[in-house]
Amino acid sequence: MIAKITSALIGIPLLALLAVLAWGGLRSPTSQTAPGNQSQPAATLSEQLSEGLIEAQVYVLGDLSYRIDIQFSPEATSTIPASMPPDVIMAMVSMHMDGFDPPLELLGAGMWRTQGKLPMAGDWILNVGYGDDFAEATFNVE
Repeated sequence: MIAKITSALIGIPLLALLAVLAWGGLRSPTSQTAPGNQSQPAATLSEQLSEGLIEAQVYVLGDLSYRIDIQFSPEATSTIPASMPPDVIMAMVSMHMDGFDPPLELLGAGMWRTQGKLPMAGDWILNVGYGDDFAEATFNVE
């Protein structure tokens, strides 16, 4: 009798622990990503311009910080070399003010990166291209 009671006192908590561990393994993971560790871009653009393909990914890192990765693949007949940086302009969608052009860091042939902190939260528009030929994307920063 005492052996059955002892087994029950040990078995019930052990069974409860196993149930909690099984529940944690079976439930679906949350899709929240901590700020600063975002692996999915907030916006992407990919557009065939007259001189080549321009692509960019905008990452919102939290606390108004951003990172933009840009790639340019010139056409064989392009007059723009892969080493020439594109024009990049960022502006708020709803504000009537001039945008700003962040400095670009050359990562390799046809690849650049810019990162920084935006002055305020809201909807932003990114223009990337050469001269009057550009692509654009909008993204939100909170």
